[in-house]
Amino acid sequence: MPDLQNRRVADPFSGAYGLASALRQKSFERMHVQAGQCVLDVGCGTGADALALAHRVGDGGSVHGVDYDGAMIAQAALRARAENVADRVSYHHANATALPWPDNHFNASRSDRILQHMLDPEHGVDEQLRVTRPGGWLVVISGDWSTLSIASDEPDMASRHAYFVATLVVDNPISGRCLRNLFVQRGLLDVEIDVQPVFRAAINPAKCWLNSLEPAAAAAGLFASANVVTVSGRKPPVSA
Repeated sequence: MPDLQNRRVADPFSGAYGLASALRQKSFERMHVQAGQCVLDVGCGTGADALALAHRVGDGGSVHGVDYDGAMIAQAALRARAENVADRVSYHHANATALPWPDNHFNASRSDRILQHMLDPEHGVDEQLRVTRPGGWLVVISGDWSTLSIASDEPDMASRHAYFVATLVVDNPISGRCLRNLFVQRGLLDVEIDVQPVFRAAINPAKCWLNSLEPAAAAAGLFASANVVTVSGRKPPVSA
């Protein structure tokens, strides 16, 4: 089992235009969160999404965020205290492949672009499924980095850079396209899929490519796009 603490690298489209607001809001809606519920955010980072979920569960609910990065967990805890929601939002330093909760603990759970950093994304889905209650909702967001395209007058170099991102920057570049099958194979109900192209007007190109990109960047900015997949499903209720 890979140790995510040693393998995770920066998301090549972190902060991509149109990604944060649209995908996050859609994932919250797909969790079907209700007041008073207990929900989980896997890969919570500095805690922004968990704070948003805190308003949905209300005073009687609870939100738990988990991340392997201890520094991010510390920042998240500070943010929760600053927003006066520390009574219902807590953060935990742990690996997504070994969540520190018993089976069937949460009403709903989500993870956002975590599986693309796993060599074994099936285990990540299984662990999220394990801690979600029967009848509860799972939402997973992940990229399909093989769809990455870069506007350039040197298409061969652009293709090589896209290949570099898809094979060396993330551990599982096609995790997004596999999500639907993972959910169906595990018997989740009411599976829904959304594929959204996201883009950035600046990326980090290879040094040898900089000279050819500078005129384009000066004129209109450097444009790149890729698909991000959101899949949701409901854990089957316990049979009578």
